[in-house]
Amino acid sequence: MEAALAGAGLSRESIDSCLATGMGARAVGCADDIVPEIMCLHRAVRQLNARARTVIDVGGHSFMAFNITESGEIKESAVTDRCVAGTGMLLDVMANVLEMPLGELNAAAAKSDHPVYISNQCPIFVESEVISLINDGHGSLDVFAGVAASLAGKIAGLVGRVDLIPEVVMVGGVTRNSLVVSNLECKLGLSLADLSGIDAQAVAAYGAALLAEERHLGQES
Repeated sequence: MEAALAGAGLSRESIDSCLATGMGARAVGCADDIVPEIMCLHRAVRQLNARARTVIDVGGHSFMAFNITESGEIKESAVTDRCVAGTGMLLDVMANVLEMPLGELNAAAAKSDHPVYISNQCPIFVESEVISLINDGHGSLDVFAGVAASLAGKIAGLVGRVDLIPEVVMVGGVTRNSLVVSNLECKLGLSLADLSGIDAQAVAAYGAALLAEERHLGQES
């Protein structure tokens, strides 16, 4: 909070309302209230791309997919899945196993012509499988390309439990991994829509800020 305020040239007293969201929301002592992440994502996406009808959120520890109706409401078909096999944590684990920074590994593995099939879903078993594949002589880049494809398949499986309605947007930290994104687009058979250049990892926070503003203005009126 202090770093954000300093960057904006503001003081804490300048903040009229503050809402927290996401996994660490309860640890934000300066927040006035906590708002579910799906509400924040919905509000932000409606602001950034009103044409979006399917939202895929893939973070470090959880992921979800939900639809937005033509009238702008969240459909009851919203789905959440807490298995870390489809999250950014899996990528971090693999980067540690392969002893390369995740950004460098992603860029290099994008050139792989022979991704290695990964059969396991649980990160613990994936880690063991990856080590075995490396010991069997498979290249680390081919192995990571296989991990990215496996993760994309897990995400696509979740999306299959809701209606896939274009435009489709993806948010969350995993959007920074171009290899996973390209694999997912291939599996879904479409290109993910644009969100006006905003950092996809900050979309929920942006939605929380919009909701906080609306609450404050509502209280004033």
